[in-house]
Amino acid sequence: MKTNQSKTNKIAEREDDFGFIRILIWVYFFLLLFEGSLRKWFLPSLSTGLLIVRDPIVIWIYFLCYQKNILPLDNIYIKRLLQWVIVASFISLILGTNLYTIAYGARTNLLHFPLIFILWRILSKDDVINFAKAFLLLSAPMTMLVSEQFQADREDILNVAAGGTGYQLETSGGKVRASGTFSFVSGIVYFYCFTVAFIIWGFLNRGRIPLWMLYLGISSSLLAMVTAGSRTVIAESLQVIACFAFLAYIKPEAFGKITFTIFGFSLVGGFLYLQADVFKEGIEFLSLRFEEAANVEGNPIEAYFLRYWTIIGAPFNYPISDVTGYGLGSATRAGASFGGYFWTENPWDRHLLENGIIIGSIFIVWRIWITKDIFKTSINEIKRGNYLPIFLFGACGPVLLTGLYGQPTTLGFAAFGTGLCLASTKDQLFEKQKKDTSIIKL
Repeated sequence: MKTNQSKTNKIAEREDDFGFIRILIWVYFFLLLFEGSLRKWFLPSLSTGLLIVRDPIVIWIYFLCYQKNILPLDNIYIKRLLQWVIVASFISLILGTNLYTIAYGARTNLLHFPLIFILWRILSKDDVINFAKAFLLLSAPMTMLVSEQFQADREDILNVAAGGTGYQLETSGGKVRASGTFSFVSGIVYFYCFTVAFIIWGFLNRGRIPLWMLYLGISSSLLAMVTAGSRTVIAESLQVIACFAFLAYIKPEAFGKITFTIFGFSLVGGFLYLQADVFKEGIEFLSLRFEEAANVEGNPIEAYFLRYWTIIGAPFNYPISDVTGYGLGSATRAGASFGGYFWTENPWDRHLLENGIIIGSIFIVWRIWITKDIFKTSINEIKRGNYLPIFLFGACGPVLLTGLYGQPTTLGFAAFGTGLCLASTKDQLFEKQKKDTSIIKL
């Protein structure tokens, strides 16, 4: 009895020690969700500076973790990443790349990724569930905003672009791709992916999240999918749902619980179709979007695989003779603005353009390596009866592997989302994972 009380006291002490770091993690989370609002509506004149609004918070977190000797300096993934960035920065200096461009490139490739392992170290499973509830509760106002953006004119203030000028990308029928509180539509893609992951887990583990929150999340997610004007919102969410296949293979008895999830989505979807005119209108415009895109990119399945092949095929189409590239950060939109270079929307092509075939490929290998290991950890958690990591991996894995890190929101979800995925592998604070399931070396 005394031993158990002693352990409880030690855990409580450690929770107190890291209490302020947890607060900063929540601040990081809310800035991730609302950074775009600041850039579009509240502080548009500071839009460029707000690109790095989360950087001081993450640096503060690192400083406090360093003081408490929990900064993951010996983590193998971070050590290799740091080495790569140092080499890439040195070569870029020799090439004469603009210093601000190099600094921005180093920031996008390194600064936020230690946060993955800090979240794993500090957060408990209960903390992750609290973030799940935040996603579900915030999904309602987020979807209300998305629906208003869908119904508003292109030039309406709701659809203004970052900086307070221009407007969001157009979609079919004269509508724009709704961006919610984010700067671009990619933000709501990631937001609803994590929301769907938590909904599925909530139905698989009934009682951990209130049922009304799950139905709130379902209705919000479905309405957002048809009014966002983007096929990617649906495609990426389907990737999360597809993780049921791993349950079917590893834990068939758990796969049977999919019935509750399907019933929940079907029930809410039917209700929205019968009662919400904006839902019907959204389906009509979404169907138009699919038809128009099919004329250019083929059917949705072909377009889905073509997108990923374009990313994965980049190293095979790059000239082997180019061993230096144009310098770190030069192929990001912000980095290019400093030095007059060009930028690319292809995330793997970016590494090659900036650092050449050798160094650029090394970073691509790093992305594959860490994504593979986190996937293996999530699979092992299924065997332990813990299903949340695999669905969170369905949300964060594609971003970590193929996300465009030069875009701040993408970078934030890659780091923060992966950290939540790893933190969900723990049942209690400071619990040590079994040797065969752990990929973390702190």
